[in-house]
Amino acid sequence: MGRPHIASVLVKKGFVQSVDEAFDTLLGNGQPAYVDKFRIDCDRAIEIIRRAGGIPVLAHPGLLNIADDQRFEDLISRLKAMGMMGIEVFYPEHSSCQIRKYAELAERYGLLMTGGTDFHGSLNPEIEMGTGKGDLHIPYELYEKLIRND
Repeated sequence: MGRPHIASVLVKKGFVQSVDEAFDTLLGNGQPAYVDKFRIDCDRAIEIIRRAGGIPVLAHPGLLNIADDQRFEDLISRLKAMGMMGIEVFYPEHSSCQIRKYAELAERYGLLMTGGTDFHGSLNPEIEMGTGKGDLHIPYELYEKLIRND
């Protein structure tokens, strides 16, 4: 459960008129009911995921807004050294240029490629499970490699 869920309850109970208002007046950064997320170090998160039998993947890297390609590649290298196993290449907000860049980095570093719609149910009704905003295509072969873990 996160702030969007709380915002929805505030709307439903009539305390605010919209989710945006809930964030603007109560839940957003610097507002009275804002509580920062608990964060865990990357190396610890990767360790926990791997011990649980999971595959640690860097999700939607385009949202990191790292403009310098060398800085981004250094991050990938460090995360790979920590045990990261994949990178989310296909994501609705990634441009075709970003998709190519992330696919090349995955290949270069021996990382699995993944994709996702960022579907979060009714919190983002414009994003549909399986297709994102309608045109996302994730090659099935990526799934096959993921379950084989190669």
